[in-house]
Amino acid sequence: MKLSEIYENINNGKVLYSAVVLDEKSHDELLAKFKDSIPEGWKTFAHHMTIVFGKGLPEDLKGDLGKSVELTVTELGKSDKAMAVKVEGYPPDKKAFKSTNKIPHITLAVNTLEGGKPVMSNQITNWSPVDSTGRPVENFTVTGTVTEVTP
Repeated sequence: MKLSEIYENINNGKVLYSAVVLDEKSHDELLAKFKDSIPEGWKTFAHHMTIVFGKGLPEDLKGDLGKSVELTVTELGKSDKAMAVKVEGYPPDKKAFKSTNKIPHITLAVNTLEGGKPVMSNQITNWSPVDSTGRPVENFTVTGTVTEVTP
């Protein structure tokens, strides 16, 4: 029996999404670096980068489950409903894998008072190498664990 079959049997095949889930230090660092850019009253997240939504990892990435990986933060994106950072670094071979997200990102915050939801980060079109104060977003890394999130 393959590792993926064993894993699916344990969880009855139910996976909400697969992701790189940030460690606490990276979560805190992201929110600290962009605290001046997050509008007052927005709900903060900075939890994960979705790899695949609605299912587990593809078979060729199953061996990465539980692996710690680094993501490089490259840009800041914002709409009237969501704010996120663009990231690079996982999966390492982008050509061999298609994520369910066109732009790999980590949702920083959403405007819940105006109906914002984390999924709305996928609709951000305004990405910039500077934050909302005009300061450059210097590339830095965050760390997380490759995970399949179950109900």
